[in-house]
Amino acid sequence: MKRMNFLTVGVTFLSINAGILGILLLLGVDTEITADSIASADEIMMFIEVMAVAAFVIYASVLLSNMVIEEFKSKTITVLFTTPVSRKQLLMAKVIVISLLTFVLFLVSVFLLSIIFGLLNNIYGILWFSFPINLLWENTGHLLVTGISVAGMSLIPLFFGMRKYSVPATITSSIMIIVILSSSINSDGTNLFSFTAVPVVLGIIGFIIAYLVIGKAVKKDF
Repeated sequence: MKRMNFLTVGVTFLSINAGILGILLLLGVDTEITADSIASADEIMMFIEVMAVAAFVIYASVLLSNMVIEEFKSKTITVLFTTPVSRKQLLMAKVIVISLLTFVLFLVSVFLLSIIFGLLNNIYGILWFSFPINLLWENTGHLLVTGISVAGMSLIPLFFGMRKYSVPATITSSIMIIVILSSSINSDGTNLFSFTAVPVVLGIIGFIIAYLVIGKAVKKDF
């Protein structure tokens, strides 16, 4: 955690949320077009979740690239492995920090965006329907489950990145995960993210992948 630049993380977090809020405000520019895909507060809530998941899964892949993939690629990880701590513990610490950070940033982002957009919508009437802030509290349990799923999901790119220590593969795989999750699967625009079981399963797969990849990485000779 000491090696992470939390000022950069904070600036990135604010930039991501400013971008998502900007997209939300654009929904009010042409309500007829917006009505084709979003028609209720629940759908706005889902839209915010999907945007936050996309942003922070991809951001997690950038952190994995910087903190894990690059160190293996340049072999600077060998210096870290000279410390009197097991390799597995060192790599697990890196992965846990990134996973926890993704979990926290996702939850704070959804809560922050929902509150700000809800207030702006109630004051300025951006959309033709209200977006009650109490909807956020009603979905707290769902958001916690989703947050844990996102924390695990964000580790899936580690599998692709560690194969050839490729940063592009790490980031590209995270983008592909988001594309698959947000793709429509029928005519009414329903996507895979709409089914809670899908991100939960991907989250479990992510945690398993991280454990297996770390187990394999610590056995490598440098």
